Amino acid sequence: MELKEKFEIWRDVFALQVDFLRELGAYKLNAAKSDLVAAVASNQLAVARMKAHIAQELQGALRRLHQMEGRTATKAKRLMSMARNAAYIQNGDDMTRSRMQMMWAAYKVFERMVPIDQLDQIMQQDLHPGARKGTQYVNKEEPSEHCHDIPDHIDNAHMLIGYIKRRHYLPLRGSQAHRHVMKVFAAIADVAASQLSKMQEAIEDMRNNTYQVWNPLIIAGLPDTMDVKKILYNGMKEL
Repeated sequence: MELKEKFEIWRDVFALQVDFLRELGAYKLNAAKSDLVAAVASNQLAVARMKAHIAQELQGALRRLHQMEGRTATKAKRLMSMARNAAYIQNGDDMTRSRMQMMWAAYKVFERMVPIDQLDQIMQQDLHPGARKGTQYVNKEEPSEHCHDIPDHIDNAHMLIGYIKRRHYLPLRGSQAHRHVMKVFAAIADVAASQLSKMQEAIEDMRNNTYQVWNPLIIAGLPDTMDVKKILYNGMKEL
């Protein structure tokens, strides 16, 4: 699969998130209602009042989810353009400054969509010695200027990305540095498929009433609203 196509899977991840929230909210609402009935039956009135409050909050949050759908559809379309822009990294130094800026902007968006534990795995990729040489890069800001060697404190591939981004460096196409940077981009793109699969499995489990508590993907790019927080966290505590 081409790098662009791998990044495009993030569109599907993003588009599925509202459905995931809706299924999760309904699942938790049914659980809260069941607990409410059980609490009333056993005369645990304090617990019953808390479960009733949770159920009311979840019902309201579910009703308001449709407000996100329009914005989500727009953002999903934008991710297609960003996938193309991120894939420009395949060209190495053979891209204009404007394309470089679009490429880094897209990279930043996709990087933020990666859960921190998986981003940490990318951070642990050791920096290949050959990728430290300044001769492996070109300075797109000042093409006549030589690129400096990568400093010793830059000790992994993720830090390398941040360094060359700030310096306006691009790796020479086909160089060791280029292959190294490509691995980071590919790793971020590959996360999309695993996250999509996890959400699809979780939705199916919720529909089959076999869902086990799973710490879901951080809702990437959706509004950080109280409704989202209510659906993600309400009803999680054991009472």
